[in-house]
Amino acid sequence: MLPLRALLILLLATLPGFAFAAITPYTERGKADFDVLIDVLNPLGTWSDVALKGSKPTFRLCDPKQIPFTHGHWEYTDFGWVWIGAEAGSWGPEHYGWWTLGDENRDDNVWTWHPDGSWHTAPVDFRQTNDSIGWRASRLDEANEFVEKESDRYAKPEEWIWVPKAKFLAPLTAQDLIVGSASAAAKEQSKNLLLDSQAATHIYSAWRDIERLGPDPAKLLPVARVVPDEKRAPNQPNVVAYTLLCLPSYWAKLPPAAQPNQVYLYRPDFYQDLDGLRRRIAKWYAPAPTAVEKAQISQIKQSLQTEAEKNEGATFSSSSAASSAAATSAANSASSSSIPTYKSRP
Repeated sequence: MLPLRALLILLLATLPGFAFAAITPYTERGKADFDVLIDVLNPLGTWSDVALKGSKPTFRLCDPKQIPFTHGHWEYTDFGWVWIGAEAGSWGPEHYGWWTLGDENRDDNVWTWHPDGSWHTAPVDFRQTNDSIGWRASRLDEANEFVEKESDRYAKPEEWIWVPKAKFLAPLTAQDLIVGSASAAAKEQSKNLLLDSQAATHIYSAWRDIERLGPDPAKLLPVARVVPDEKRAPNQPNVVAYTLLCLPSYWAKLPPAAQPNQVYLYRPDFYQDLDGLRRRIAKWYAPAPTAVEKAQISQIKQSLQTEAEKNEGATFSSSSAASSAAATSAANSASSSSIPTYKSRP
């Protein structure tokens, strides 16, 4: 016989209009261990030596000329502008953490990724001129606020990437881009564009006005995706934003019911915090100790154990002496208090 709870559920299911609300893998980010991303990045590049010490590891691609946010395309979604990378593993380093041109551990100008567990649609800053749109890899916090000062973000033209406005939405190619770090000539072009640019922000109007980073989609999207103010219904967005959904794994294919106005990305919520990520990297890449290192470790352990035993013995002797003295004092006190005192008769 079915339990009462099961019978009740079956009875409800027969009622008209009743349906079970289910969480699908495409609407929920899901959880994952950071080892998943480490495994993907392993054949693509190398970690800094400091990673073996569990400090602040950084990652570099095997090809030092490969530049983040240059192979892929931009799409406008309900989350704002989203970068959709075409490189292997771009779902990780181009959405989590941040990139810098060089790092504190190595004195050169190679693009370097700093891991972090916060996911972003695109960790970049935007600028624009009358004819071009530029972006720069930047560090964002969990609230999508810039960590760097504005003056620092605009100080180095070699960190910026530019494309003509007419090609912003197209799949990007090297021929379309001005990449400041690619050459001295490109740096000079980027410098001139940066001097002539202004911050790129826009208002996404729906049930309320939301200020977002990036160029105005109403001036870039196809006419069919732009809703003129005079034709907007109450609370209707001013542009048609595609829906950002989630893939259950980085190797998962799009679901059969996927629509052209949907964007699917793998963007898990990692179990580890920042310190946990660094420990996972150190544990993954730390080499096995050599015979000499094993002997040194054994010697240190033995020394620590011997010192601990000495301290324990000294503590025991001290506490024993104190206990003995306390016991003698207590005994004497007890003996003196047990002797009766008689008064002399008059």
